[in-house]
Formats: sequence, structure tokens, C-alpha cells
Amino acid sequence: MTELNTPAPAEQFFSAETRTALAEASQKLAERLQAHTDALLAMTGDEDHNTLFEHNAALEGVVEDWNDAVFGHTGTSPLLLDDAVDDEEDEDAEQDQVISVVSRFDLRVFDLDALLEAGRAAQERHPAELDESGDREPVDSAEQAIYEISREVGEAWFELPGIEMVAGARAYVVPEPPFEPLDADAEDVVTELIAPNGVATHAETWA
Repeated sequence: MTELNTPAPAEQFFSAETRTALAEASQKLAERLQAHTDALLAMTGDEDHNTLFEHNAALEGVVEDWNDAVFGHTGTSPLLLDDAVDDEEDEDAEQDQVISVVSRFDLRVFDLDALLEAGRAAQERHPAELDESGDREPVDSAEQAIYEISREVGEAWFELPGIEMVAGARAYVVPEPPFEPLDADAEDVVTELIAPNGVATHAETWA
């Protein structure tokens, strides 16, 4: 038993006022819990996640009020909610801030030979891992050449030989719940290249 759950002297509690407050809080909790359960049972999984979070938040508030009413009447708290909140705050404080940067660039190839030559030279200077046959991936396509150049110098969209940028865009997003982190091991990486739920703080576009 913690000190929080140790009963206080009866003369400080168990008054008519605390009995009324506890009865009212218990009634609200029963009603909210039934409404919460009915809402959950009616869900199919297709609803907006925000709806679920709103139901959870409403129930959490009523539970806290009931817990306070029990303490006000008996001097004890059946649910150690403050400790749980403190643990969550400690965990949040230890977590690093996450920023999601999402970009897309559409490129037009007007000189494939120049691009392939630059890609092959970049591969020679910074060879990637060999494939299963022990050979390097041949640089015989525009996308392979761009890949090899980008591995060497990073995002060189404005300086790629034989390439003209059609359009480009980049957004900086501060994620908010529900936040699904990017899965670098996903089978379909393309589906991961979307802005997460959150607030876009900055954006850049090129055309």
C-alpha cells in the first residue's frame, strides 16, 4: 500500500457533501462508460481515428473526476492516475522530437548519354554493394544513373547532367497522433512516401 492509498482520519472526510459528490461522479462514470462501450461496439474500423481518441479522452476525464471524488470522500485513491501521468510525461520528455521531410521531384531526361556517363563515373568513384552474381548493377537506365549520382553527392536535382527539372516540392511536417513512423523495411516503399498526419511548418516548391 502506498501513502496515497492510506485512509485519512474519518473526521476529515465522509461528509454529506463528499457523499453527494461521489454519488454524482459515480453516476456520470456509469453513464459515460456505457456510452463509450456502445460507441466502440458500433465501430467497424473504417472511422476516423480522431473519433476514437475523442471517446477515449471523454472517458478519461470522467474517470479522473470519479477518482478525485473517491479521494475527497475517503482520503484514498483507487486508481493511481497521477503516477501514470507522471510516467507518461517522463517518457515524453525522454523522446526526441520527430520531423518528417517529404519530397518529390519530377525530372525530364533530354540527354540520356550524358546522364549515363555521369552515373557510371559516380559508380566507379563510390561503388555500391555487389549483387548476388558478384557484379555491380549496370548503369544502363536514367533511374540507375540518377541513383548512382545521388549516392555520391546527395540530392543533386538541379545539377544532374542531361536532366531538366519539371517540378519539385518538399514539405517539413511535425507529426501528430495518430503517427505511423516510416517503415524502412516495407515491401512497397512507395506507399511510405506520403506526408504523415501532422502540421506542415515549411514548404518549398520548384518549377
